[in-house]
Amino acid sequence: MPYQTLGSRAANGAADTTGQNPGNWTVQFAPKDLAVTVTEFEVYKIVVTKAAQTATFDVFVDSKQWDTSVYATNNSWDPSQPLIVRYGETIYFFYSTAASDGKMPHVTIWLRHEVSLSQVFGL
Repeated sequence: MPYQTLGSRAANGAADTTGQNPGNWTVQFAPKDLAVTVTEFEVYKIVVTKAAQTATFDVFVDSKQWDTSVYATNNSWDPSQPLIVRYGETIYFFYSTAASDGKMPHVTIWLRHEVSLSQVFGL
């Protein structure tokens, strides 16, 4: 199926405010950060950098875990099954390291959507 890029988004970590990762780094892509108007889209590429050498992270969509990674310092993710996100959902990267360690993680994600879905939904 033909895809249309929705570009990339980047965010830095902050001390967790969700209550799901207390005291640790959390990188969040809220709907306002994603700025996507299509009903459904894919995260087809992720690059994580700058976290502590010992960091791991879990990827969540709202309260549902999607994936986990054991190497969060400098890594990329190009899944054979991309992360499907629906309009209004938030993507979280919950890091295993304390927000006080001074190693603020940075995450870049690339988004796309299937053009045929736009035609079906009249977008």
